[in-house]
Amino acid sequence: MMNKNDLHSSTRQVPTGQFKAHGQVDIRMEGDLLHYIATGPFNKELVDCLAVAQLNFLQTAQPAGAWVSICTMQESAVTSPEGLARYTEIMRTPKPAGLTPVATAFVIGPDVEGGKLMAPHYARIYADIGRPFQTFSTMAEAQTWAQTMINQANENSVGQA
Repeated sequence: MMNKNDLHSSTRQVPTGQFKAHGQVDIRMEGDLLHYIATGPFNKELVDCLAVAQLNFLQTAQPAGAWVSICTMQESAVTSPEGLARYTEIMRTPKPAGLTPVATAFVIGPDVEGGKLMAPHYARIYADIGRPFQTFSTMAEAQTWAQTMINQANENSVGQA
């Protein structure tokens, strides 16, 4: 039997249309954390591949309870204007029940090209959809915050029961 933590997905597994995807995103679940390893720069075609890879992964993994997504940016956080517009559109689209994290964190180290430039754009996208979002320079900081978000969600669900 396959453990949910053994599941992996990647934008490399998604066929592209007329234009090649720039960048790559690998996805894996670790307990109640969904990890994205995003190697940029990114274009619109990559964002389209991400939407497919993510939905396929989540439908297979079927996360239960509160969970948080953590995206670790590598090399570059830069996204083309078309890619950013497409990401915004995808994030605004309603998701199937149970397939939305309670919060999202981005880990953007100081060595990631365009990190400081792009972080406010990503923060605005998540603010617009009402999802708690933070950027961090280390995974340890992101995981601590993520656990706090999961604990709060679990406390809120117990209080509503």
